[in-house]
Amino acid sequence: MIFVRTGPRFLFLFTPAPGNLIDILVKELNGAVVSFSEAIETAEESNTIVMVTPHEIATAKVANAHTIVLLPLGSSVTLCKVINLKLGNLLTKTELGAGLLLQRLPQGGSKVVDLIKVEHHGMALELEEAINRGEANDTIVLFTEDPLHKSVPVDKVLKPSLLIPQPIPLVYRELRRQAVLYFTHGLANSQWFEVRLNIYDADDYYEIHARRLELVLEDLEAGLILGEVWTKDHALTLFSVAAYQIRLFTMMEPLELKTLLLGMEYDAKGNRFVDIDLYHRQRKIEWGAIAKRLPFGRNKSGLHYRNQLYHRLSQKTLQRLLELEKSLLTN
Repeated sequence: MIFVRTGPRFLFLFTPAPGNLIDILVKELNGAVVSFSEAIETAEESNTIVMVTPHEIATAKVANAHTIVLLPLGSSVTLCKVINLKLGNLLTKTELGAGLLLQRLPQGGSKVVDLIKVEHHGMALELEEAINRGEANDTIVLFTEDPLHKSVPVDKVLKPSLLIPQPIPLVYRELRRQAVLYFTHGLANSQWFEVRLNIYDADDYYEIHARRLELVLEDLEAGLILGEVWTKDHALTLFSVAAYQIRLFTMMEPLELKTLLLGMEYDAKGNRFVDIDLYHRQRKIEWGAIAKRLPFGRNKSGLHYRNQLYHRLSQKTLQRLLELEKSLLTN
């Protein structure tokens, strides 16, 4: 799981000819003209968000920018390339903005924001205001409940952001060091769940189904896999069946996790092709615990939860899952 990661850097370039500078950034540095929200949503860790600003404007603010250009380069590389382009009078001033970090919170974990604010002497602000006030040796921390291994939509960024008067390497190091503690503090009752997932397959495609499950858990950043072992389940007296067991440390409530597993038991046609049991505190979480949530039977419920789950996955993971399912049909 990723609890905290870096974001793009903000760079203000002041110029008497915004149009000319924008053309150079686009043609020479492979930049893309974007809106503010597009820049925040699509920028990656190693990107730079450039605010091209008319030189007669004295202050570096988002609202003062003539145009925003997203560059697929880090801020240091961007500055080096801009200098080497020998732009002369086309560039009158540069200002490096605050660094940006994204911190993941559990659902309802907003109290973590207050804790980080106090411990790091932060100021709670709207993102745009934080960018306006932030300087090169400051850090802006954004918070979200979404996984951090992929782009976070703007509407999934929680308010407020924090502007911390410390350089990004220091803040990043401290937040990484305490990331698990912060996340745990934000959980309901500060509690993780240790569960066991038992995979049963009469056709012996355990490896494929285990990989399917691992892909989904990784994509949703649903927890930490503690181990995988073969085990036996004594379903009936004097009768046992083999099961492949995955031990998981998760922040998901067992019933929520059960709906996810139910969706993974069914193929695209609504046929059940694997059985995945969930155990928490030595107790099996039964299908009946979630049956009352939907007005139809198990098979249709499984297909419903499958569609719901697959809609949440990244395109890369979804494609890999479908390839694995296709291999089940061809084996």
